[in-house]
Amino acid sequence: MSKLKDLGVNLGLTLGGLLMGVVIGEIGLRVAKVEGYPKIGDFADSAPTRFHTSDQNLGWKLKPGVSGEWNGEGASFVQVNSEGLRDREHTKAKPPNTLRVAVLGDSFTEAIHVPVEQTFWSKLERKLGNCEAVKGRKNVEVMNFGVQGYGTAQALIMLRKKVWDYNPDIVILAFFIGNDVINNSPQLEYDLYRPFFAYDASGKLVPDMSFRNRAPIDRNERAVSFVDRMPSLIVNNSRILQVIKKVDLERKKRELSEDFTALSTQNLKEPQNAAWQEAWRVTEGLIVTMRNEVVQKKADFLVVTIGDPMQVRPDAPMRKDFMTKNNIQDLFYPDRRLEKLGAREGFRVLNLSEQIQGYTEKYQVCAHGFENSVPCGGHWNELGHRLASILINRNLCQQLKQSQLPKKQP
Repeated sequence: MSKLKDLGVNLGLTLGGLLMGVVIGEIGLRVAKVEGYPKIGDFADSAPTRFHTSDQNLGWKLKPGVSGEWNGEGASFVQVNSEGLRDREHTKAKPPNTLRVAVLGDSFTEAIHVPVEQTFWSKLERKLGNCEAVKGRKNVEVMNFGVQGYGTAQALIMLRKKVWDYNPDIVILAFFIGNDVINNSPQLEYDLYRPFFAYDASGKLVPDMSFRNRAPIDRNERAVSFVDRMPSLIVNNSRILQVIKKVDLERKKRELSEDFTALSTQNLKEPQNAAWQEAWRVTEGLIVTMRNEVVQKKADFLVVTIGDPMQVRPDAPMRKDFMTKNNIQDLFYPDRRLEKLGAREGFRVLNLSEQIQGYTEKYQVCAHGFENSVPCGGHWNELGHRLASILINRNLCQQLKQSQLPKKQP
């Protein structure tokens, strides 16, 4: 009996000591003004940014009507229209005598890193209006359907679910070399709260919407702390848990950055294993499917490749050293691969990387990066958007001009 009593006393003292330690820790962190990360909202609604919300077809989308300041990388005032596009309002019925261009893509196209008037699609709209082949048109509208984090699978679904409502004359797929192939593969992609496509036994590309059965908190194990699985009431009233969450997530963020840096170099090589081979096969199939559907709607299709920041670095020795360290033979392998796909399947591919690299190297400037983020890395800055708008406008203007030329008699 006395042993049981002693055990109870020791257990009580231990628990009391732990409780006292927690209380002292909570008070100490508050006095020292040490803060962590609270638990806020639904994970699907908070990712990838507060401007986005969940979607049963796309994984996530921009919240219709949301607005606010963005200062995470670059800076802008973000305004999302009533249809969930980072753009001004557009009527679904195309106005008479109007040339309408729809642009699909990811964060480079959504472009919250720069003000709207600096985005390539906004600049393109103004430039196209001065194109000789468009002079007879009353209006030019370039519409932005880009959403942060989208791969080609989501771009195809966006085309089907939303773009055709606006009856565009031209559809542009802005393809980011840095991660779009990865985004299309459940074996390579970290964020699984998204639709994928796969080839079935008959060789047909079919959608995989199993993400709908995945809890939002399970979308990306590299972006969630074990603390997030605790009740919000407990986490949001415990400074200790909030600090633990912060430490845990910052560790995972560093690991993810290192892993993704190693993974992203594979974009610039021929596929090294079965996962990469299938990722490219699905990606190319998605692009061809998109082309087919655009042609069926009697619209024009253009793929524009957006380069990885390393491809357009102004420092030639740095690029060469990067290629040597990562055993990369051709820094523009993915661009040339897509170019060959276009030539084989009969659609135009505009590779921006080499042309932008020529400019950045000549003038020793960066087309990517901001003062409040990674220098010469990350997303396009104002220069990157301006150069892209010039090159895309030149391509479209030439194509429009050729389409107006009288056809030669046989």
